[in-house]
Amino acid sequence: MELLPGTDGYIDVVDHALTTTRAVRMRLDLEKPVEDQVLLDCIDIAEQAPTGGNMGSRRWMIIRDQATKDRLAELYLAAGGSWVIETAERLDGTNHPNARMMQGAKRLAESIASMPALVIPTIIGRHDGSGRPGLFDSVIQSAWSFMVALRGRGLGSVWTTMYLGQADAVAELLELPDDVTQICLFPVAYTKGVDFSPSKRRRPARDITYFDRFGQTRPSADDPTRVEVVAEADVKVNPAAVSSAIAESELADLRVDVEQIPGGSRVRVHAAGGDDASASRAALDARLLTIVETVRQAD
Repeated sequence: MELLPGTDGYIDVVDHALTTTRAVRMRLDLEKPVEDQVLLDCIDIAEQAPTGGNMGSRRWMIIRDQATKDRLAELYLAAGGSWVIETAERLDGTNHPNARMMQGAKRLAESIASMPALVIPTIIGRHDGSGRPGLFDSVIQSAWSFMVALRGRGLGSVWTTMYLGQADAVAELLELPDDVTQICLFPVAYTKGVDFSPSKRRRPARDITYFDRFGQTRPSADDPTRVEVVAEADVKVNPAAVSSAIAESELADLRVDVEQIPGGSRVRVHAAGGDDASASRAALDARLLTIVETVRQAD
């Protein structure tokens, strides 16, 4: 039976591919060869992605030569991979929230030279340094499509940019012209098993989607007119200390989410929007910032 856009079967297939294309580090099969044609098929799929002005400026590098992979592995270590390995070893066996993640990063750093293939998407042109997306808005979507195409064929990868700390040396190694910009590195291999699942750590859309004004959510599907306001702040204090301070503050009766981020915590406070949601959010921002400043001073 043909699957048609808009039908449940079609939606299920597309959604499954998009939600189960994970960053794969620990489950890459380094022994199974990856055929050139499979990579080229994935690049053909990726090249269907939109591009600014319909310009065909993307160029793809596939690295197979072992000596070249060995050198890229050295550059990856120099760009930060050695630090990753040392940090992972230091955190191993601890309860640190990043310990598991660092083990995956360590495995990747140690395996670059052993990957069946390394793929680097590039684009002709140099960024203007303006801080705007510019050049990258014609290539990022294509690189993501490449990852999804890999997933559909039983392969996996991880989007890594750490090596760009040695971008000049990589460009020299690969003989890239001066006007070609590297985007990321994809270590590519077949995966050990294909049973990947959506992440349970992503926030639901209703929490992170704002309507008409930043910080204004519609928390209920049953009542689309109900508006909540959200205030957020990052603080370089551990989550336990932040949660304790919130519990003793005037925000204790509100919905408060505290999550760990690198170097500290991210605090999100939700409150009713009231008759003037913008004013309510401004007031909530002020209250949260006062408490955050108190936590900083007490730390």
